[in-house]
Amino acid sequence: MKRAAKLYTVTVLLYALLFLSAYILFSKVIRRNEDSAYVLMNRVFNELESYLSDSGEEITADSVCAGIDEVYYARIDELKKEYGNDTIPERVYFISAEAGNSEVSLINPDKDYEKLWVLRSSEGICGFVVFEYGESRFSKLLIFTELCIAAAFLITLGVCIYIGTHILRPFEKLSSYPEKLSKNQLTEKLPETKNRFFGRFTWGINMLSDRLTSDRRRIGELSREHLTMLTTIAHGIKTPVSNIKLYADAISTGLYQPDGKVNESDAEVAGKISRNADEIASIVKELIDKAQGGVVDFEPSIQNFYLNELISFLNEEYGNRLNVLKIPHSFELESDAIIKSDRDGICRILSQLMENAIKYGNGGGINVRISKDEEGYLISVKNKGKVIPDKELPFLFNSFYRGSNSEGIPGSGIGLFECYEITRKLCGDIYARSDAENTETEFAVYLPGATHT
Repeated sequence: MKRAAKLYTVTVLLYALLFLSAYILFSKVIRRNEDSAYVLMNRVFNELESYLSDSGEEITADSVCAGIDEVYYARIDELKKEYGNDTIPERVYFISAEAGNSEVSLINPDKDYEKLWVLRSSEGICGFVVFEYGESRFSKLLIFTELCIAAAFLITLGVCIYIGTHILRPFEKLSSYPEKLSKNQLTEKLPETKNRFFGRFTWGINMLSDRLTSDRRRIGELSREHLTMLTTIAHGIKTPVSNIKLYADAISTGLYQPDGKVNESDAEVAGKISRNADEIASIVKELIDKAQGGVVDFEPSIQNFYLNELISFLNEEYGNRLNVLKIPHSFELESDAIIKSDRDGICRILSQLMENAIKYGNGGGINVRISKDEEGYLISVKNKGKVIPDKELPFLFNSFYRGSNSEGIPGSGIGLFECYEITRKLCGDIYARSDAENTETEFAVYLPGATHT
């Protein structure tokens, strides 16, 4: 939208520049024509004075009119060629007046279409020669051009407003959704819209979201099966490997020799067997650790951000959804401090905890509270509903573990393990608490003041 705002500003400035340029250009043309008109009037008036002076007659209305016909109307075609059509007055006539004294020659030079020139005789002013002009065609063209530019500007402005309202603003809301999907931040679906520009896009994105959700669920199931199989095989290998190591140690001590003495060659072979058994046990342990760690794909990206951004995330992603589900909720922030951690990672934790609160809660209410102490930050998510027995709390964050309150509710048992792994990589801690008396479950995430990787 910032780029669009800049584009709108540039468009307005271009139209303003065009408007001003047209005004300056036509003003210069009009001024030049007015100057030519003054030269023409001065010439005609001087020739009229010369004509009256040469005739030797008394200056009367008839003699002046005859002079105007002689010096102007008889030569009008010649004057048009010399000065141009726009400088030629539509009519030239005489208004008689009583004789008097005056030093005025041109009475109204500006803003009037009738230009009055004082005609004098030996006795003083005897009348006025009037040059009557119609409205300049350049003035009309200027007005027409300005109106066209203004109309084009209004049309362009309307198009820009329409594009901003119906295309850019909706797209700005949609643009962050694919990024959240790629970062595995669970969000509600995009709302259906009748917007003909993004209706199909919204439909496609929601299909993609459903497909990704289904794929994640399937990947979780496969990972669970894979880890179960690997754990079973590993435990199956551990026992015989332990026995092999035990037998090798016994041989190396001469336990099976009739005389109880150590056989050097047997002890050497037994030592090799024992070392190989240790390597096998180490490999099995490494396989199990990697299998569990590979379930959660997360690498911290540490940066500074305000805690208020987490509240904004909750309002954007879950505010409307909880309102539709009619679940009472509150998102509280004690102080808008700066935290140095991974914003996307914390949002993934909040998303998972919120999804669990909605899925396993009874709709009685969800409360999120973010607070700060001297050493770090505490994020608490509480929800009303069937509580988890205290004996199950230590196992909640194990991979693929599901509590007794999840019966009949779909899930893979990987969500809380993901929260645990992300919190651990952010150098924090996460724990759960059940309050059977108030039928309330709380998950709390504690993060240090600054996360170091």
